Amino acid sequence: MTSQLTWWIASAIVSLSVAAAGASFAAAFHEANRLQDGHLREIGALIDAGKLVLAAPTAVWAGSRDAGVRLFISRLGMATNAVSVPIAISEATPDGLYNLHADGVGWRVSVRTLHTGERIAVAEASMIRDEIATDGALRTLFPMLALTPVLVALVAFLVRRMLSPMRRLASVVDKQNDATLEELSEQGIPKELLPFVSSINRLIGRLKEAMSQQRRFVADAAHELRSPLAALSLQAEHLSSADNPFVARERLASFQAAIRRTVRLAEQLLALARSQHGSSMKPMSIPLRQLANEAIVNALDQAQNKQVDLGLEAVDDVEVIVDVPALAIALRNLVDNAVRYTPEGGKVDVSVIQSGAHLLIEVEDSGPGIPEDQLSRVLEPFYRVPGTGAAGSGLGLSIVSEIARRSGGRLLLENTGRGLRACYLHPL
Repeated sequence: MTSQLTWWIASAIVSLSVAAAGASFAAAFHEANRLQDGHLREIGALIDAGKLVLAAPTAVWAGSRDAGVRLFISRLGMATNAVSVPIAISEATPDGLYNLHADGVGWRVSVRTLHTGERIAVAEASMIRDEIATDGALRTLFPMLALTPVLVALVAFLVRRMLSPMRRLASVVDKQNDATLEELSEQGIPKELLPFVSSINRLIGRLKEAMSQQRRFVADAAHELRSPLAALSLQAEHLSSADNPFVARERLASFQAAIRRTVRLAEQLLALARSQHGSSMKPMSIPLRQLANEAIVNALDQAQNKQVDLGLEAVDDVEVIVDVPALAIALRNLVDNAVRYTPEGGKVDVSVIQSGAHLLIEVEDSGPGIPEDQLSRVLEPFYRVPGTGAAGSGLGLSIVSEIARRSGGRLLLENTGRGLRACYLHPL
């Protein structure tokens, strides 16, 4: 990054310096020519004012370095020495400044009418003028070109100096791991880079929270699986030692029930892990009735065993575009939780309707409800209300809560006096 930034800034400086130098050279060259045009006019003005006397028809001045003519003054319309005057100017030429050429040599000519009516021409060799103008322009150009390498070196030094805190931060980040992950220091960071460093610190905070959540999940899962696995091992031993077919059949039924509970626990653990890490599924279209029927069918056996009246209170006959797997898990856990904690002979009503830009799922049961001071705690993984007799792992509502948090939905729990109502709003 440092080398690229230095290269781009240096390229910009060099480009601007070249452009500025060209403009400066052109301006200086133009100004020098303008001054020399003024000199030609001033010579004519001096002759017109009588301060400079032109005794002969033509006056010629040659340079000291060569024998060529550099400047001449000539009366128009009078006989001149053709050898002395290098260029012939017509008497009919109007007053003004002209660029004329003769024998491959360029001339700058000023034609003027005096107050006496005479007309004169003051001419200077263009080559000499160009030399003077170029010399003056180069004097303004050289300092700028000489400063360009200094500016490039200064920019390279300043860029490296200003970005040195970022290199130190990169070194700090490289030395960190999941056990020593800490936020980056914002001391000595240029204010232009502070938003970037702050964003990295927020990302580090989210990573720490995710890793902490993962560690808690692994620890809780290991704790929750320890008991059912030990029970399965013990029941397997009892089953192998049974010598009576009737006893073996009873122990086999208990063993199968324990396996089902363990499988259910493993499924819920996997569902919780997926909900915590978010869903990667694209939203799909699905009829609400199909979604509700699948949740009812999934809990129907358990409801029949407990003689619980499980049914649909209301369902909209429309199709919605949602994250189908996440929504199915949320609905299944709400219904399963309600059936599990509703006493025998109770009732569970399920409603799945579209409410504006949300999907509203309501599951109301006739169970004992949840104490008001524990309505928020039951959303924590593995938490169960003390004194609850129904078998469970304490994961159902926490899974729905995680899905709601990841999808932007909301889960509301309220006691109705006749039981518990769970309302889940899922964005469409």
